[in-house]
Amino acid sequence: MKEFVFNPEQIGNVEDPSAIVLKKAKRSDIKIVKRFIDARYKDNIKIIYRVEEDSKDDSESLALPFKGKTFIKDRPVIVGFGPAGMYAGLVLASYGLDPVIIEKGRKVEDRTIDVATYKKDATLDPSSNIQFGEGGAGTFSDGKLYTGVSSGLKAYIGEKMVKYGASEEILYDSHPHVGTDKLVSVVRGIREEIISLGGEVHFEEEFIGFEQDREGRVCAVNTDKATYNTRNVILAVGNSSRKVFRSLKDVLGLTSKPFSVGVRIEHLREDIDKSMYGFDTALYKNICAANYKLAVDTNTGLKLYTFCMCPGGEVVPSASVKDTIVTNGMSYSRRDGDNSNAALLIPYDPSRYSDDPLYGMEYQDDLERKAFEVTGRSGLAPCVTYGELCKNTRNASSVKPTYLPGTASCNMLEIFTGEQVDTLVDGIRLMGRKIRGFDSESAVLTAPETRSSSPVRIPRDKETYESIFVKGIYPSGEGAGYAGGIMSSAIDGIKCANRVAQSMLN
Repeated sequence: MKEFVFNPEQIGNVEDPSAIVLKKAKRSDIKIVKRFIDARYKDNIKIIYRVEEDSKDDSESLALPFKGKTFIKDRPVIVGFGPAGMYAGLVLASYGLDPVIIEKGRKVEDRTIDVATYKKDATLDPSSNIQFGEGGAGTFSDGKLYTGVSSGLKAYIGEKMVKYGASEEILYDSHPHVGTDKLVSVVRGIREEIISLGGEVHFEEEFIGFEQDREGRVCAVNTDKATYNTRNVILAVGNSSRKVFRSLKDVLGLTSKPFSVGVRIEHLREDIDKSMYGFDTALYKNICAANYKLAVDTNTGLKLYTFCMCPGGEVVPSASVKDTIVTNGMSYSRRDGDNSNAALLIPYDPSRYSDDPLYGMEYQDDLERKAFEVTGRSGLAPCVTYGELCKNTRNASSVKPTYLPGTASCNMLEIFTGEQVDTLVDGIRLMGRKIRGFDSESAVLTAPETRSSSPVRIPRDKETYESIFVKGIYPSGEGAGYAGGIMSSAIDGIKCANRVAQSMLN
């Protein structure tokens, strides 16, 4: 492995950065494996490319390690078509197992229209929104692919995305990101490949439950439109699947899981860029807006940390239940919006307050309803500046909130506890020591961010991935409590699919 170092002027505006790297390497039999920015010294910013010999590894062999096929009486069923369900479906279809996929939401093309309608006039379709529909919540939180999970499957997942429209840069960037604008074609392309291989995808069809045989194994899946006989079900519902969690709480033995709640913070992208890099990234088409990741211990004894940072992005409406407000963040592929935003989250452990496995979910719902009420049931999101939060006084801001259909000033104490508000105040102050200007009084806080991860876990065997309560059920992905983003969810979906394939193939 070898590194090549450039300054912003050398690489920032060239037509093809990878060609410049290969030219400098003076070899054609290499590939870029990592790109990152060293910004420790603002007067000497370095864009670093790591290269290695191109070994032509077959990533598909990692995703599809089994061979052979038997007569299939009952096709496997996948519930949910987010990243876990999508890649599980792709793997099962590649084996020739003809999966049947059930998705309560709409196709991504139609879903895009529904999201636009919600942004325009706060009209929510509970089945088709930023949480539900083809591609899952990640489609409208811009396709961040960064994960701490180490897996060879990441190459397979990324290569499929590139095949259907994502930039090749996601294969080597240190913080890979597809962009909501490109994810539509990526999601549609994977769906069409599944169908071409013999799979079926049923949209606008809601999972109702499953049936068991005398031995306790799943034998059928029921929806609001049909019954599917099957002995293998990958349950890949998202973390917002309230109705599913309530209906399966006892039969699958759901447990509560820690998660986090908080707000979205927005700064001017240019200000964050200059604080971190010393220049405005808008000057360079090949240098992405600055990314950050922060965590501090506050004087309340609670931790505050950033999550799902969106350089040059927007805060988006992410409710899936009427008369609630939920926020999330996203960016387009160019990441060139006026603002940069991130979730500011405070850990919350529901087991400290109740033995009910759904207590955390109900707590999330309570915050989301409070947020709707505090702005007069208008559909506008509660919003304050950091200056207002500290001093409880109104002040003008140079940062314009990006949340649509709009925001309204509020008292955050009507949504969060005093301890949580104090955690935000002190945590932002401490983060300002790490990034100059992070604690600007003009920083905008929009509430609430509640869906960062699932509030429940569906127990499964560590080796087989099967439910420990019902044979043939494979809980998968973020909603089941085993992943925390697009990449880790897709990895988990592939692993579950391989367990299913192993049980079906001889």
